[in-house]
Amino acid sequence: MTVGEPAQSAPGWPGAVEPNPILATVTPFARDGAIDTGALGEYLGFLHNSGVPAILVNGTTGEFASLTVAERKSVLEHAREHWPGHLIAHIGATAYGDALELLDHAKHHADAVAAIAPYFFADPPEAGVREFFGALLTRTELPMLLYNFPRHTQTPISPALFAALAAEYPMLAGIKDSGGDLEVTRAYAATGSTVLVGSDGAAARIRELGVHGIVSGGGNPVPELPVRIAAAVHDGDVDSAARWQAVFDECRALRHDSGLSDIAFVKAALAERIPGFPSAVRSPLLTAGDAAIAEIRASLRDQILPRVHEGTP
Repeated sequence: MTVGEPAQSAPGWPGAVEPNPILATVTPFARDGAIDTGALGEYLGFLHNSGVPAILVNGTTGEFASLTVAERKSVLEHAREHWPGHLIAHIGATAYGDALELLDHAKHHADAVAAIAPYFFADPPEAGVREFFGALLTRTELPMLLYNFPRHTQTPISPALFAALAAEYPMLAGIKDSGGDLEVTRAYAATGSTVLVGSDGAAARIRELGVHGIVSGGGNPVPELPVRIAAAVHDGDVDSAARWQAVFDECRALRHDSGLSDIAFVKAALAERIPGFPSAVRSPLLTAGDAAIAEIRASLRDQILPRVHEGTP
């Protein structure tokens, strides 16, 4: 597919959400603050040409909490137009009606959906969380992932709740776990459902952890790295997976040392791969300044990309 070219068709989902890696996409914004659909198409072409098999749109990396329902619909529609691979649409929202509206819309554009636990309420009763997810799982026509991110939601999805929902609702395909608690991750995996972790540092260790893959936001500027790690893991090439993971970890260290939010860093770094890619994030996040962007691009260009382009870690 040529960069930014519309996709020919939307493939069917194979019944379970298991491609590895999945890239959690960013949402590019133009200078006036509107969604930059031109940049979105070019960016999706870049990911596709780098070998990414699947994307998750309107997730945390996509700044979903800063988007209106109409904007989230627009992002999904434009993503489907330009993305020929598997596409997961995050439809989670605190307002139940918004989640239903996004779910109904997604069935026309996505291959699967994901839903984060309702946030703001801070430790709501688990029975209420089960009711919330149960209503979505009853209604969905697409495989659904739950999305555990208690740092942001203050609503953890317990392994017991996940197991109960998995036993009751056949459309529950698995869970994306960004909680960072390995004991919880392993408890999810013990249910036999698909488990995807939101940790770039776990890419080479998915078999050790007993999970199926990663959902990566930090891999956006260097999508070749999670793709190569996944290929090495699939082939049982532990050494290659570890070597590429070490390069990926260098990227993670650059992100940490920048002092920026993960999303601001990723957008700044994408400008090195896609000329003119907009770096703006929406408040309350802060966009990287020109000096920081220049430093990030130079670090990527000098330290990471030569090995990516050469194909040797």
